[in-house]
Amino acid sequence: MIDDLKNIPIGERQEVRMAAWASGDAFEFDSAEAKAGYQYRAGLLKDAVQLVKTPDRVPVIPMVGHAPISLAGVTGKQAMNDPDVLGKAFLDYAVKYDPDAGGMPLAVGYAPGLEAIDYQLYKWPGHGVKDEHYYQFNEKEYMKADEYEHFINDLTDYWLRVWLPRTCGALAPLVDMKPIYGTMELSMGSFWFVSLGFPHIQEAFKALMEAGKQYYEWFVKVFPYVVQQVGAGYPLYLGGATKAPFDLLSDSFRGTVGSMLDLYTQPENVIKAQEIIAPLLVKHGAESAVANGTPFILMPLHKGDDRFMSKEQFEKFYWPGLKQVILGLIDQGCVPFLFAQGRYNERLEYLAELPKGAVVCIFESTDMARAREVLGGKICIGGGFPASMILTGTPEQVEQETEQLLSVVKGDGGYVLTIGCTMDDARPDTFKAFIRAGKKYGQYRNL
Repeated sequence: MIDDLKNIPIGERQEVRMAAWASGDAFEFDSAEAKAGYQYRAGLLKDAVQLVKTPDRVPVIPMVGHAPISLAGVTGKQAMNDPDVLGKAFLDYAVKYDPDAGGMPLAVGYAPGLEAIDYQLYKWPGHGVKDEHYYQFNEKEYMKADEYEHFINDLTDYWLRVWLPRTCGALAPLVDMKPIYGTMELSMGSFWFVSLGFPHIQEAFKALMEAGKQYYEWFVKVFPYVVQQVGAGYPLYLGGATKAPFDLLSDSFRGTVGSMLDLYTQPENVIKAQEIIAPLLVKHGAESAVANGTPFILMPLHKGDDRFMSKEQFEKFYWPGLKQVILGLIDQGCVPFLFAQGRYNERLEYLAELPKGAVVCIFESTDMARAREVLGGKICIGGGFPASMILTGTPEQVEQETEQLLSVVKGDGGYVLTIGCTMDDARPDTFKAFIRAGKKYGQYRNL
């Protein structure tokens, strides 16, 4: 992945990153056939996204989440505690099921590293949920209603000395650490250095170092499996993730109830907080794309659903921040991979404002015929296939559903076939039927 685009005009950066990724020239492959397979699969997605030419067929890219783990017959606890089990499950998924892009095991996480800091933002297998399940978000009001001023005026200080102590039990002592600004002069720095010496703060830093050690050792073992996926000819379609500003504020700071009350009691602070967050979300997404060599950045849209807030609230509180991050990522040469959770029937016209051929939007429960009508020829769409069908249907029903969906949405390009949500569990027979049917009925050669 090209990491320095300063001398490339903003309007050309996305093509530069996409072309470099699709070429596969930065990677080593098992054979010439594997490289050709990589280039073909990556080319399908590139053509579908950019809307310049019609690909040979619809790219079939299930958003697998933890599904490779269940398909491998191992538990979530095993995968989150053994990097070899995790890496092999994702490698086997790519080779055995033959999707047009592989999954990313690094998104699963490592239990010993989380345990080292007593991470409380999530529960995970063997730590709050059953061994065979996967992690579960633990929503609370981690930021109080009267703390917006601190958040807005000094986000880094707030994040380090208030939010982290509330979300990581072992880092709770950091609340007593003095602000770093005293280090500007020797005579002022004593209080900060003394605070670092407090025994309980020393223990917090030891826990943080232990978590870093654990995660580094895990990465060294897992990453070779990612390299093997690519080497076998399966491109990674997600280089990282970021969020809509309102979602970050609501999910991990104020909580759902708190953030919704804030829309009425302190709306200006909600807007100001998002203005502070947005550039950081762009930077985080772009840096992860460079690090992973893939231009696509996942943006799960948690609370833009038609039923979560009114159209007027969406237009005032959700869309401006989201659009700012999307456009910022595009300017950095990235491809925002939006996952519109829930229903987006009333939001489609907003998405139509985005630059042509620069974004992917995957839908869960949106009317796909209307999505094609409003967004066709403007941005690449995807999804619409019910996850329940994979878990409860027969292979024959999956094939029929896939054929019907594609007849509505594939058009003459600009569509990615994926399941309408990230899959934690899957059945081998129906999952294979989904991928097989997608390749069969997603052909464009007869157009």
